[in-house]
Amino acid sequence: MVQVKEVLHCLEQAAPYELAEHWDNVGLLVGDPEAKVEGVLCALDITETVVEEAAERGCNLIVAHHPVIFTSVSRVTADTVTGRILISMIQKGISGICMHTNMDCASAGVNDLLAASLGLTDVINMEAGEGGNLGRVGNLPKPMTLQEFAQHVKLSLGAGGVRVADGGKTVQRVAVGGGACGKLMDYAVAKGADTFVIGDCSYDLMMKAHDIGLNLLDAGHFPTENPVAHGFRDLIAEQFPELDITVSRLHCDCISFY
Repeated sequence: MVQVKEVLHCLEQAAPYELAEHWDNVGLLVGDPEAKVEGVLCALDITETVVEEAAERGCNLIVAHHPVIFTSVSRVTADTVTGRILISMIQKGISGICMHTNMDCASAGVNDLLAASLGLTDVINMEAGEGGNLGRVGNLPKPMTLQEFAQHVKLSLGAGGVRVADGGKTVQRVAVGGGACGKLMDYAVAKGADTFVIGDCSYDLMMKAHDIGLNLLDAGHFPTENPVAHGFRDLIAEQFPELDITVSRLHCDCISFY
């Protein structure tokens, strides 16, 4: 019998809490650590849809990247989305483990999985963030034009579209930062990157990248981080092969392109 606390320990070993940024909220955020795990559903976010999917699949543990409780929660009522999610999880006996910036920084975490998804080789730490563990930098097997690389990113990540700031360089050495990492571009440049792939980039950061000669590609928050759901599945399955572990089939990017 595998308990929630054992899966939690497995994830803590892979992504220690000390790797998390100081403002983050990670670990077991909902549920009973002593509960027996009947099944595990892995997703980027714990949404109302994901909770229903877990219940329908007989999964009483959700492992996600983004914290289901993030900002201060002063009350739990059905009047808010967060409240409905928490009430539903508790009523259904579903626990929630969230590994956020600690999983961004961890070896084989979000950014290593993103680099692997893009086929980068000789990947090294970009050394950004509070602990110097955010971001990765690697090389393409062969150079690409920016247009070719943008299509490669779109297809590799299943993104609906890719926003591009042209830094005027052929793409060869690529930095990656899953999610909103645009403010880390100076670290990418310091590691010799000609191109930086991120999600959630503002206009001013796109302009800065253009001005300093760095190709910047915004492939979206969901596409750049969603590979971690499969990473969670593989990590847990390796240690607990007897568990039924699956990746959400219903959770998808909330942003569409027309």
